[in-house]
Amino acid sequence: MREPEFKVADPRRRFLLWFVPPLAVFVAGLVVLLVSGHVTGPFRSVTVVRALFASKRDFFQDEQVKRILMARGYQVHVTPIGSRDLADKPDLDSYHFVFPSGHVANEHVKSRRAGKHVVPYRPFFTPVVLATFREYAEALTRAGAATPHGSDEKPLYYNLDMTKFKDLGAKKWNDLGVGNGNRVIAQSPDPCKAYSGATLVGFFATAFGEEPPQTVEAAEKLALQVKPHVDAQGQAGEDMAPKYFVPEGRTHAVIAVIYEHQYIAYQLRQKSIDSERVLLYPEKQHQSTPELISFTPEGDRIGELMMNDPDLRRRAVELGFHSLSWNGESADDFGTYITGRGLPTPPAGEAGRVQLPKAELFERMLDVVGECK
Repeated sequence: MREPEFKVADPRRRFLLWFVPPLAVFVAGLVVLLVSGHVTGPFRSVTVVRALFASKRDFFQDEQVKRILMARGYQVHVTPIGSRDLADKPDLDSYHFVFPSGHVANEHVKSRRAGKHVVPYRPFFTPVVLATFREYAEALTRAGAATPHGSDEKPLYYNLDMTKFKDLGAKKWNDLGVGNGNRVIAQSPDPCKAYSGATLVGFFATAFGEEPPQTVEAAEKLALQVKPHVDAQGQAGEDMAPKYFVPEGRTHAVIAVIYEHQYIAYQLRQKSIDSERVLLYPEKQHQSTPELISFTPEGDRIGELMMNDPDLRRRAVELGFHSLSWNGESADDFGTYITGRGLPTPPAGEAGRVQLPKAELFERMLDVVGECK
């Protein structure tokens, strides 16, 4: 009869049997990540870039844009400010770049930087539009001030005759068959601070004549004609888009001056097209072409990425912007993308353009209309 045998299991062997397979998987995964370059992301040095932004700050505050820039080694620290305040800010030199919303502020910044590092980049544009609701657009159509764009049964876009719209300013919506006792007005941000508010001044100016003023006296005279139509809205607020897009938007802003990209981005986020919210395009349009104006090599790098990086350019279109190429021509990816998502192409660029006065004359008009301090 054999004596029983007792085997003592080696704990180290048991540990290895348990540990080695997961270790092999980990090592294999690590090799894949190293080869692809992803594992080094958290360990890369990240350059923080400081910038002043007007209304287009929502692009750089987008989470996907942040991730794309972080993958390229950059983090943009956003300081929001109105375009006019941005152009006059005394400490511009403490920022790597600025991103005002329109031509007047762009030129003012560049003139202040004369003799210093200044490189402009123009990655995209977006028209300034008047956003409203279907029943109000239809009321304007019956009054002869608006015309549907396209042949859709429920068009999303309308052309607006600013002269006829101006003449309706003394009327109330009740007079046009809509159950609203308020006056027929457009609401905008403060023209002294925001570029979209300043553009409303330019829109109304076209209702009093085709040619922009050429002298300070003519600019002041035109501004006094425009002023009552801007003052009619009462105290101007900030960005009108948040008020317009909330469910109770009708109670906040019947007609709100916003940027087209805000409307397009809103529609693209919906499960189905919101056919009750529509846009009015003045027959003399104005396109906001913001310039990323760089003051440093770090700012140059962000500008180059904005112009060249396919992921950033794709995201700009997804956020409703018309992308621009180096030679200033609009790429066709905007129309292709939004029609692929079931949204009709807006009439941007199909009408004439607002001829704004020279920068110094237009600023004088804004001072008169907005009583800017």
